[in-house]
Amino acid sequence: MASVFQKCKTDEKNRNFPCAKNRCGHSWTVRYREPDGRGGRQREKSFGTRREASDYGIRVENDKREHAYLDPELGKILVRDYAEDWLSRRAVKDTTRANYVRFIELHLGPHLGGKPLASVTSRDIEVLLKTWIEEGLSRRTVYHTLMIPLRSLFRSAVTEKRIPESPVAHIVVPKIKTKRLDEKSLPDGKAVRAIADEIRPSWAISVWLMAGCGLRIGEALAVRGADFEAGHVRLRRQFVRVKRAGGYKAELAPLKAREEGEWRDVPVPTSVLAAVRLHVERHGVGGEGYLLHAHHGGEVLDSNYRTEFKAAVRRAGYGDEPWTAHTLRHFFASSAIAGGVSLLEVSRWLGHSTIQITADIYGHLTPDAGGRLRSVMDQVLTGASVVGADHEDRAGSVLTTGAE
Repeated sequence: MASVFQKCKTDEKNRNFPCAKNRCGHSWTVRYREPDGRGGRQREKSFGTRREASDYGIRVENDKREHAYLDPELGKILVRDYAEDWLSRRAVKDTTRANYVRFIELHLGPHLGGKPLASVTSRDIEVLLKTWIEEGLSRRTVYHTLMIPLRSLFRSAVTEKRIPESPVAHIVVPKIKTKRLDEKSLPDGKAVRAIADEIRPSWAISVWLMAGCGLRIGEALAVRGADFEAGHVRLRRQFVRVKRAGGYKAELAPLKAREEGEWRDVPVPTSVLAAVRLHVERHGVGGEGYLLHAHHGGEVLDSNYRTEFKAAVRRAGYGDEPWTAHTLRHFFASSAIAGGVSLLEVSRWLGHSTIQITADIYGHLTPDAGGRLRSVMDQVLTGASVVGADHEDRAGSVLTTGAE
């Protein structure tokens, strides 16, 4: 059991010993052992009053019985040091690791890195989120992207019994709605063809793959000639840019929202298949069979591709447009949905993790939805067969009352 005493009356080495006053005002000490019986390490903590010391001693003993005891030393580690240790133990993709490193170095470390882990409060987290926004980060980045590693980090600290509860747990994060696509801001088929004509000839096939099949940049860069079969392209991996000792390089990684070994098939239009065949005849393939390759035959970095794509947009005469390579993926999705292809199929071919994502971005593009609604409501309101004969007179009277 924890013991409560004053060192001024019991410890000869104490500078106030011996103290004869009953209410001397000197501090009170709690002495207790950590869990593990007599083998547990002995600890002490001082308080200003006997009540505070006694309450702490009772709480420690209760925590030990309920297996909720926290070693106070574990919570003294600095947030920066714990974050680095936490990340070193995470089995994550290289791209995720790179994102987490940036999160720690650029966003977490400068603000909370020097604080002991156990001293971080919910108020600190609220101030941190507000500071990130004031520094220019978007609310979507703050309340979605950065909250993922922040929650995970403090959740691990709770699991390891470094802190009693996560300071992030009770933070109310506003829901950020997915931004609907403005289809009027997209290029048309003529503009897509112009961009394909102006980009580096050996990379033009990428424009057709992204605009005709909805591929992401990294997916297009990782397509091989052997991936095409029976009118489909089977996507297995994507190229991602990772930082290595000698700089940045392209490395293969699983598809987004997929685990290693998972794949998806996407239908390939006849015109795109013809472009693939023509590309292979004129430019060949890279060392590993990739359609897109650098001059030396190696992989293409997505950053280099983005630069070339923007230059092609300018050369095609659309320099005032905010189009990026990802815009071609939007072109594919909006064209497919406007043409009557179901959201479910488009979502599957795009590789979205849920159909809700597809619906939030592109759902408003469903063809003639307004026309179908008007037709259905006209039938109901005018007493057509949808309503039934028994309701014809009443429906008609409702619609004609105002006119009379």
